[in-house]
Amino acid sequence: MDRTKSGPAQEPKQNQRAGERRKPAFPVLFIQLVAANIIVAGTVTLLLYLTFENLTEAYFHRLMVEFNISPTKLNSMFVDDVEKSLLWGIGISLAVGLILSFLLTKAVLRPLAKMARVSEQISDGDYTARAPAVRGELGTLAWHFNAMASTLERQDSARRQMLRDLSHELRTPLTNLKGYIEGLEDGVFRLDAAVIKVLTDEVQNINALIDDLVLLGTAEEIESDLRLEAVDLPGELKAVLEAHKHAILEKRIKLSIRKIGKPAPVLADRKRLHQILNNAVANLIRYSSDTGTGDSPATEAAIVLEWPASGPVRVCFENPSETISPAQLELLFDRFYRVDPSRSGKSRNAGLGLAIVKRLVQAQGGETWAEQADGLFRLWISLLPADGRRPSGAAGQAAHSSI
Repeated sequence: MDRTKSGPAQEPKQNQRAGERRKPAFPVLFIQLVAANIIVAGTVTLLLYLTFENLTEAYFHRLMVEFNISPTKLNSMFVDDVEKSLLWGIGISLAVGLILSFLLTKAVLRPLAKMARVSEQISDGDYTARAPAVRGELGTLAWHFNAMASTLERQDSARRQMLRDLSHELRTPLTNLKGYIEGLEDGVFRLDAAVIKVLTDEVQNINALIDDLVLLGTAEEIESDLRLEAVDLPGELKAVLEAHKHAILEKRIKLSIRKIGKPAPVLADRKRLHQILNNAVANLIRYSSDTGTGDSPATEAAIVLEWPASGPVRVCFENPSETISPAQLELLFDRFYRVDPSRSGKSRNAGLGLAIVKRLVQAQGGETWAEQADGLFRLWISLLPADGRRPSGAAGQAAHSSI
C-alpha cells in the first residue's frame, strides 16, 4: 500500500519540475550577508562610541581637576559636542558601510546568480550552458560546475548517438529480412539452403545485438552480483581462444601468447572474466589489418600476460590496425563507437564490445586503456591478483606459445 500511495504524491512534483519554470527566489542569502555586515559594523561602532564617551568624560574631568576649573556647564557642552560628532561619524560610517556591503555582496553573489541561471538552462535541457570563469573558491566551484555540465552534454550526445546507432543496427538486418521475405512471397527467391543461411545470419545478428545490449545493461549494476574467486587466467584465455579458433584460422591470424613473470591466479568473477576475454579476443580478430605478404601470408598478433613483482596483473591484446587518432582512442570504450563511422564496412559489429569490457573490468576493480604505436593497436586490461602478493623474482621470466 505504501508504494501505491507514494506514486500519486510524487507525480505532481515531477510534472511541476518538467513543465513549469521556477519563480525567482527571494534573495535570502543576499539579505543575510548584508544583515551580517550591518550587525558587525553596528556592534563595532557601538563599542567605539561607548569607549570614546567614557574616555572623553574621564579625560575632561582630569583636565578640569588639573587646571582647577569647575566642571559645570562647560562639561555638558563638551560632552554634547563630542556625542554629536560621534553620532555623525557613526551615521556616515554606517551609511558608507551599508552601501559598500550592498555593492560587495552583490559582486560576490553575481557569479552564483549566473550559475543559478546556467543550472536552470541545464535543467531545461541546454547542456551547452557554462558558468562564468571567476577566481578564488567560486572559481573552483564554477570549474567543477562546468565539468559536470560537460559530462552531461557528453552523456546526452552519447545517448542520442546510441539511439541513432541502435536504430541503424536494427534497421539493417530487419530490412534484409523484409526484402528476402517479400522476395520469397513474390517468387523472386527460392527457399533453398543459401537463402535460409542468409536469413539465419541476419537473425543471429539481431540476437547478438540484443545480447550485447542486455549484457551492457547488466554490467552497469553488476557489483552486487559478482562472485570473486581465484581464477586461472591462462586457462580461461585458452578456453576463449579455443572457441575463436575457427575465426582465427579463417582470417589467417598467427596469434602468439607471451607470458611474462610467474603465473598466479587473478581475483575475478569467472563468468565475467570469460566475457571480458571473449570480447577482447573478438575485437582483436575483427580489427586485425591484413599484413600478410608472399613470404608470410599470416597476420601476426599477440596476447601478452604480465605478472609483475607487485601490483595488478596485466593483459595486452596486440594486433596490427589502421591508424587511430588520439581523440578516437579516447572514444573507443563508448557505446556504439567505431573508428569507421560508416555502416557499410567489413564489420557488422555494433561497437559495444569494448564498452562491455571496460564496465566489467571496472566492476572487478581493474582498469582498461588503449594505445597505438608503430601500426600496432594495444588493448590493455589490468586485473587484481588473487593473493595480493607477487614473488620478488617473478619479473623477467617469459614463456611463448602460438596458435
